[in-house]
Amino acid sequence: MKLIRNMVILVSILAPPLALGEEETAVPGNDTVYVELKPSFVTNYQARRMGYLKADVTLQVKGEQTAEAVSRHRQSIRHQLVMLFSRQQQDSLNTLEGKQMLKEAALTEVVQALEVEGEPAQVEDILFTSFIVD
Repeated sequence: MKLIRNMVILVSILAPPLALGEEETAVPGNDTVYVELKPSFVTNYQARRMGYLKADVTLQVKGEQTAEAVSRHRQSIRHQLVMLFSRQQQDSLNTLEGKQMLKEAALTEVVQALEVEGEPAQVEDILFTSFIVD
């Protein structure tokens, strides 16, 4: 009986914050969409010895139209990113600044790939959800 009473008290304490948290995440007018580019990117890069880069990439886009455009032109976008990743130098991949520059270059490549096709290109950010260099 004491266990049930404690559980009821615990639920009543936690329920209001949980309800507030759900309301905060549902912001009206927020149309940010995350588009994962699957499968992972795996490519060799420029190094003194054979090395490879593996990255999981997610695009943060504004609106469903851009998300649909990314899906339609996924192969072209993947091609541009593979070519960009394979041109990287080992020294730049080992520094935070180099990775940031790669992120910015990748964002530019994605936007250009969409613009060439005449598609909406409201890509806000590119996220490396996994990034391995060997």
